[in-house]
Formats: sequence, C-alpha cells, structure tokens
Amino acid sequence: MITQVDEALCLLIAPHLPEGTVVRLDPPKPAWQTETEVSSVDLFLFALHGAGPGNGAVRAKRCELSYLVTARAGKVRDEHHLLDRSLRVLLGTEFLLVDAQPARLALGETDPTGLWVSLGLPARAGFVVTVTAEYRD
Repeated sequence: MITQVDEALCLLIAPHLPEGTVVRLDPPKPAWQTETEVSSVDLFLFALHGAGPGNGAVRAKRCELSYLVTARAGKVRDEHHLLDRSLRVLLGTEFLLVDAQPARLALGETDPTGLWVSLGLPARAGFVVTVTAEYRD
C-alpha cells in the first residue's frame, strides 16, 4: 500500500509543476545545502498509524500515512512557488485513487517544526499531508 500511495501522490502533483521539476520521495538531509540545484518537490513519509477498520468483504484495515512536503529550488521564492502549486493540487483533491480504491487526502495537523528538530536540520518551508488508505490482506 505504501508504494501505491507514493506513486499516486507523485502522479497527482507532477503535472502541475513547472517543466523540469521532479517529485521525489527523499527524506530531508543536510546535503540539500550543497547539492547541485535541481527543482523538486519532496515527499517524505515520516509516520504511519492505524486508522481503524476498513470497508468491504475483504478484510481491510485503514492506515494514515503522513508526508512532509518540501521543495528545493535555486531561490526561496521558487521553492515557495513549488509549495504553493503542490498545496493547491492537494487541497483541491479530497480523494486519491490507490489501486482503484479511494484514499482520503487531507492537510495534516502535525507541526513540521518538531520534525526538523528531530532530524537535526534547520527548518525549511513545508507542510504535512495525510493519506488514509485501506490495506487489504
């Protein structure tokens, strides 16, 4: 299920970004400050929680996946532009199709500040998005 949610999020966001911008599943890392500049939106899966029983005849459980969404570009203004485009797409999408099943998409309530601290990195602009999907046996 994780791989399918990753792919669905990337496919949802990518068409709305400027040409040449990539969507990656990379965690934040200190090398961001010294890497070759490539415009990207990064989705970092940092939490997975149970969200109760699912629906249907097949045994299913719901899981909530939390992603930190950040951007990388040559200028902070460009990073904010990438975040804005990503946020608009995600806010305009209530359900994400994952293996032909609807998965609820919402802004997360987690404050990413603590995440930056726990990773030992300086804070960057970003937001959290959650996907509640069914995991089927």
